[in-house]
Amino acid sequence: MKITFKVLVFIFGLGVVILLGLHLFLQFGLTKTMREVVLPKIEAETGIAATVGRLSINLPNGILRLNDVAIKNPEGFLLENMASIKRINVEVDILSLLKKKLIIVKNIEVENGLFNVIRNQTGDWNISRIQEEGPLPPVGERPIPEVEAPAPGQEDPVAETPASEPAALPEMLIEALQCNAKVRYLDFKLNQLDLVLDLNVIGSNLSTQKDPAAAWGDVALIGSLGSQSTRFVTDLHLRLAPVVDPQSPSFDLTGKVMEIDPRILEKIYSDLGIRSAPFGLDPRIHCRDGGFTESSATLTLENITFEDKLADRLGGMGSIDSLRFSFPIEGSLQEPEVDLQQALRGAIGGNAQTLLNSFLKGVVAEETGREDLPDNLADAVVVVLGEHVDEIGESETAQKVLKDLAEGGSSDTNAPAPISSDVLIDILGEQVEEIGENEELKDELKGLGKWLFGK
Repeated sequence: MKITFKVLVFIFGLGVVILLGLHLFLQFGLTKTMREVVLPKIEAETGIAATVGRLSINLPNGILRLNDVAIKNPEGFLLENMASIKRINVEVDILSLLKKKLIIVKNIEVENGLFNVIRNQTGDWNISRIQEEGPLPPVGERPIPEVEAPAPGQEDPVAETPASEPAALPEMLIEALQCNAKVRYLDFKLNQLDLVLDLNVIGSNLSTQKDPAAAWGDVALIGSLGSQSTRFVTDLHLRLAPVVDPQSPSFDLTGKVMEIDPRILEKIYSDLGIRSAPFGLDPRIHCRDGGFTESSATLTLENITFEDKLADRLGGMGSIDSLRFSFPIEGSLQEPEVDLQQALRGAIGGNAQTLLNSFLKGVVAEETGREDLPDNLADAVVVVLGEHVDEIGESETAQKVLKDLAEGGSSDTNAPAPISSDVLIDILGEQVEEIGENEELKDELKGLGKWLFGK
């Protein structure tokens, strides 16, 4: 009986030692393995340099903890890290690991993350630079070193070597995801624009399953500017298909971002000659296998002011209360096609008739003293021109022609309807001698017509 008791004590003590040793290995040995083996391999394969302060595992509960995780910025950027995270907690279904089929991650929590998006003085983005530097091409796509041609009658050993396929993503299902982080946007091309956004991300059912019938996951992004909760108000919803190929995902992104700092569009504003208050963005983006389809975004600009040159071209109008327009998003994730500047120019020109209505009515009232103001832009144009050009004011025929042409209707001139601005100016030149004899003025008027009305 005493012998049996001693055996049990020995077995219990041995078990304690083994468990303690396993615990110490998991506490400290894994961290060393992560630093000396795993992270260097990741950097070699992807070009991404990362560090981990400490890693630990609670094996019975399937909990993995990583502390002080950081991803380094590429060379040429001011800040050391592109991303840093204080703590990552991962809870895994242990049975799914043993089955080696679908790995089920019950929950991922990312605490106190900081992501730095930087554009340096040369105009390079840190995110783009990392994409350029890695990952390395699959083995089958890497350059093959030159070898001597085989002798006559011998087989080519290179031709017999099959190309290696790129490693597939492990099939995984993340049931729940929570992340609180700050996104810092630092732009040295925009006078060191420095913004810090507070974002909360909540996701569910995100996966890498190959089954085409697998359900899509959901991600909600909510946030605002850290120092001003009413700026950069973000409310976005992402539906994400199972990610089989990270380069060609499928997703739908909707929602809105309000009160965006107008300095972000400084170059476009400068080229167009406008300024605005903070603006809003409503994306409606649909991506299938990495390509955009039927995608667009709507901009809402408030309190727009025009620089002198543009104001002159708009008949002296110096500002607009608001302007809302959409622009298409085409191409792919790797090479998106967005011509925001052209869309904004077209929006201003396309809305010029509406914008100028009230302005020209005011001009008519001031120039003529009339109380019965014109109802539309065409009438206002004819009245103002008639006040300044005798040939128009004294000719009912000229007034009728101009009104018909401005409205895009038919007239006695046999001009096509709707008429182009070039034809309108030529006809106007035939009716008004001062315009007809001044080629420089006609060219300027034609350019203005095309800019405003796009035809």
